[in-house]
Amino acid sequence: MRSKLALAAMALLMAISAQAADQILTLEDGRQVILRDDFTWQYLAPAKEPQLDSTPKAGNSAPVAAIPVSSAPPKVATSIPAKPMSSGVKVVPGQDKDVMQLSDSGADILLGHASYEGGELVIFTAITNQGRQSIVEIDLSIRVMDEHGQILADDTVPVWRSIKRMADTYLRPGSSKPGLVIRIPVEQREVYQLKVEVDDLSTR
Repeated sequence: MRSKLALAAMALLMAISAQAADQILTLEDGRQVILRDDFTWQYLAPAKEPQLDSTPKAGNSAPVAAIPVSSAPPKVATSIPAKPMSSGVKVVPGQDKDVMQLSDSGADILLGHASYEGGELVIFTAITNQGRQSIVEIDLSIRVMDEHGQILADDTVPVWRSIKRMADTYLRPGSSKPGLVIRIPVEQREVYQLKVEVDDLSTR
């Protein structure tokens, strides 16, 4: 009887192994076992899930862009070279043409034609008193430049002088008289530029 049962069990096992080669069984504790067709078995290792490592590894961090540094040298403020004086009134010695006319405190000062004589720029003048007081004296500030604006002479010259306490020598209101001749020592040029301002005007 026992031999028949043993033979039956052996046949059953052989039939099962022949039908299903390797089989995987799950035990009560959750572990899995592989049954092989050669009557051996082994535990099935659990599959490892990939782990995410949040710690940055050396050498794998993203490169940080460096701030570009300019290699150009710093700009240094440089001084602006001095320019020649701005243009004045053009004067050509020998021309029969008035140079300019100035007005200040009721006095009209005419600078007439200019000439060059004996190393001097010579300009004739005339004074008209349009004010209400007599004119005693007038001084002009004159700057002479060449055609490029370079200064050749800078001086203050009188164009009207009265004698103190002699009213007859005053330039009375409403009258006109020739003024003093302007003479400025300067190098000879074909063309000059003049800047003229009233420096002093006294009345009484």
